[in-house]
Amino acid sequence: MKKTTNNKAELSEEAVISKALKKASEYWSINNKQLGEFCGLSEATISRLKNGQYVLDYNSKSWQLALIFLRIFRGLDAYMGGNIDNEKAWLKASNHALGGKPIELMKNVEGLANVAQYIDYARGNYN
Repeated sequence: MKKTTNNKAELSEEAVISKALKKASEYWSINNKQLGEFCGLSEATISRLKNGQYVLDYNSKSWQLALIFLRIFRGLDAYMGGNIDNEKAWLKASNHALGGKPIELMKNVEGLANVAQYIDYARGNYN
């Protein structure tokens, strides 16, 4: 387990990504259980992360999954023009092209990657 530093000038990349993960989950009202499923972490570990007692390890699978989750967050936020209500509705709505609700699909690695790819594609073709 990695601890964060209190000195903001010394924030590591790991601390920055961990904080971004916390902020994104709060923005979308994603609970600890869901975020843990997306990132391969326990609810308790997510709780420690949100309390600043844990940061993601750069060399872990959870780090990679968190980066994909953040890619989804940034992409969907940009695509929806920062409209939180539309973003939340999109996550919870059944999506024929994806074969389910994005929020449910994101619970496994393949689904997380597919949702990220779908949003990347949609943003690239949006006029």
